[in-house]
Amino acid sequence: NTPAPFSDHNSDDVNMIEDESMPVAKLAKAMSGGAISHGMLYGDIFHVRTGERNANNVAYTSSALCPHQDLAYYESTPGMQLLHCVAMGKDVVGGESTLIDAMAAAYQLRELRPKSFETLTKCPATFVKQRDGACMTYRRPHIALAEDRCSIFDREITAVHWSPPFEGPLCLPPEDVDEYYEAYADFERLLNVDLDVPSEKDLASYADEFTWKRKLKPGEVLIFNNRRMLHGRNGFTVADGVKPQDGRRHLVGCYTNIDDTLNTYRVGLRERQPCSPVSVLNVGNGTTIVP
Repeated sequence: NTPAPFSDHNSDDVNMIEDESMPVAKLAKAMSGGAISHGMLYGDIFHVRTGERNANNVAYTSSALCPHQDLAYYESTPGMQLLHCVAMGKDVVGGESTLIDAMAAAYQLRELRPKSFETLTKCPATFVKQRDGACMTYRRPHIALAEDRCSIFDREITAVHWSPPFEGPLCLPPEDVDEYYEAYADFERLLNVDLDVPSEKDLASYADEFTWKRKLKPGEVLIFNNRRMLHGRNGFTVADGVKPQDGRRHLVGCYTNIDDTLNTYRVGLRERQPCSPVSVLNVGNGTTIVP
């Protein structure tokens, strides 16, 4: 938790505060050596709230969001994402935040569907953002492996790229298209708890078991690694006629650079444990972690 500066849950007060003074901004800067990243499209600080007019992103609506990474159309996607809940009215029905570890799921896909795993390491997907003020595309396979001479089934997974809402035209030879979509469907069943395919219970049970879900409370900050954790949201509704403060859902968010944040973390570990090797799990930034 972080101190809630909006204890009356009136998130309109947020508009009176400079971005750099937001609690979530201060926290992000402390984590990353003093900088917030990836602010070109939505600003250094962005607001996810009910009632957005002319929304330019599905996140700014009340619709459900399937598991995804943000800004997958960047060459270097955001590292940590921070979401500070400043309002969650008592009459908001639904709206739970979800997380699932995509890198762990990729290892599971390799065990359960090795052919699909191999396909997703070779066939590049197209990630795209096209709207007023944005013209971005990036192509890469969904699963990246460490450079190594051993079999792909023995190599370390170093990154996963998954963002269904922001995928563009597939650019593959015709003979590879069916195989790609079959593999895509297998991985999606591993990741999306809302998909119910009776014939694929071994995949669906993974999402059931490992999807984290929570309806955030005002003052709570959700922090996760956007490189390996996919986030989503249950759809939500608000009945007509409720008081504005009782139907408000408002999160304030920002990103940090993965390398800056990892450096801050590792330096902190080294200072606290000068005689011990620093061990860090792979953060999904496309490389193996050297102790």
